Amino acid sequence: MKRTLEMELELSGKVEKCFMGDNADGQNQSLLLSTKLKEKKVRLEECFAVNDRVVHQLLATNSKGGQSSLFRDVQFIPSAAAGSTGEYDDLGQLMGNGGLVEGGETKKETDGYDTALQVIHHTARDWTVGAAPCRDETILWIVRAIVQYYTRDGGSNDGRNDLRVLIPGAGLGRLAYEVATCKELIVKGVVPHVEANDSSVTMIFAAQNVIKMLQQQQHQHQHQQEENRQIYPFLSDSQVNEIDARKRFEMEVFPDEHAVDSYKCYHDLTGTHPNLSFTVGDFVSTYSQQSKQNQYDVVATSFFIDTATNIYEYIYIMKHILDTNGIWVNCGPVQWHPCALLRPTVEQLKDMLQVAGFELISWSVADEAVAYRHPDDVGGKGLEARYTRSEAYRPLRFVARLLSSQDDDSSSNDDLPLKIQYSEFLNEVANGKIEVK
Repeated sequence: MKRTLEMELELSGKVEKCFMGDNADGQNQSLLLSTKLKEKKVRLEECFAVNDRVVHQLLATNSKGGQSSLFRDVQFIPSAAAGSTGEYDDLGQLMGNGGLVEGGETKKETDGYDTALQVIHHTARDWTVGAAPCRDETILWIVRAIVQYYTRDGGSNDGRNDLRVLIPGAGLGRLAYEVATCKELIVKGVVPHVEANDSSVTMIFAAQNVIKMLQQQQHQHQHQQEENRQIYPFLSDSQVNEIDARKRFEMEVFPDEHAVDSYKCYHDLTGTHPNLSFTVGDFVSTYSQQSKQNQYDVVATSFFIDTATNIYEYIYIMKHILDTNGIWVNCGPVQWHPCALLRPTVEQLKDMLQVAGFELISWSVADEAVAYRHPDDVGGKGLEARYTRSEAYRPLRFVARLLSSQDDDSSSNDDLPLKIQYSEFLNEVANGKIEVK
C-alpha cells in the first residue's frame, strides 16, 4: 500500500501541474487529490504504528521473567509440527503458514491466514463492539442453539455436570469464549469445558493474549488504558470501491465491554475462571485419532466447514468425536476454499450428513446477508456503507444430533484413522500429486 500511495501522490501532483498549471497551488489546493493523499499518508503512518503495537502485544511470548508464557499454555499436536526443530522460542519461525513447517501437509489452508493483517481483522471481528451485530447473527446464534438443543436425555454422561465442547477453526477465540462463559448454561448447573482448536499458532497466541487481558482486568478490578486497546481494523483495506476515505481511519477498542462483563459474571457465579483450553494442530490429523473417539458432547463450527479439502473427512470426524446424543452446531457459508476437492451445495451437504448418521434438528439458510467483519461493510438499515461493493454471506445454520448406534445404519467409525489415511491418499491422487498406474 505504501508504494502504491507514493506512486499516486507523485503522479497526481505532476498531472495536476500539467492540467492546472499555477492554479494547482492556488486557493483550491485543499480540494486537490494530491493534497488529500498527503494527508492520508501522514494519517496512515500514525495508525499503522498503532496496529503494529497491537500485533506485537497480541503475539508477545515473553513474560516479565524472560520465559515464554504462552507456549506453556498451548498444547501442540506433534503430527501438525512434523519436521520442526522443536525450538519454539523464535516466533518468526512459526509465522507464515499456520505455525507449521514450510511446505508441510497442512500448508494448504494457512497461506495468508496467520499474517499480521489477519490478526488485526480477526481481532476486530471477534473482540470489538462495532462487530457485535455480526457476531449476534453468527457466533451468538451458535451459543443460543447449544443452550436450546443440547440435552443429556439418552446420553452417556453418567451424571456429569460438565459439557465438553470442541471449537475447530477457533481463530481469535470469541466463539470458544462465549460458550465457556455462557450464563444460561452456568445457571442450569452445566459447566462448559471448551477446547479451541486452530492450525495457526499465530491465531492461538493472539487469542490467548486477549483472554489474558480479560483476566488481568478481572484481577485488577480496573480497565486497561484505552490507548493500549485501540485498533484500526480498516486501515489496510483495498483502495477500490471506497466511498469515504475517513471511514478507513475509524478506531475500535478491544476487548469490548460485553466480553469484560461476561468474564466478571462467570467469576461471580463460579468463583473461578472459565474452562477454556487451546490446541494447535490440523483438524483432520488431530481429531481422527482413536483417542478422540466419543470425547465431546458438542462440536461448534463457525465459518469452518468450507475449509475442508474433502468434506467427507470433516463429517465422519464429527461423527467420530461426538459422544452419544452429541450435537454439531454450525453457522457459516459454503464458500469452499481453493483447496476443496469436493464442493457440495447446501442441499447436497444436507443429504451427506443424514447418510452419515446425523439427525437434522434444525437446518436453514439465513434470509438476510450478514457482513463478515462489520455492519458498515454492507450498509443499509440506517448505516453508512463503507464500500460500493460489499462482502456478506447468508450463512448455513444447522443443528445435527448424532444418532445412537442402534439407530444408525451407516458403517462403523471404529477404524476411522485408517479410512482417513486412505481418503488422504485419494485426495493426493485427485490433486495429481500421486500417479496411480
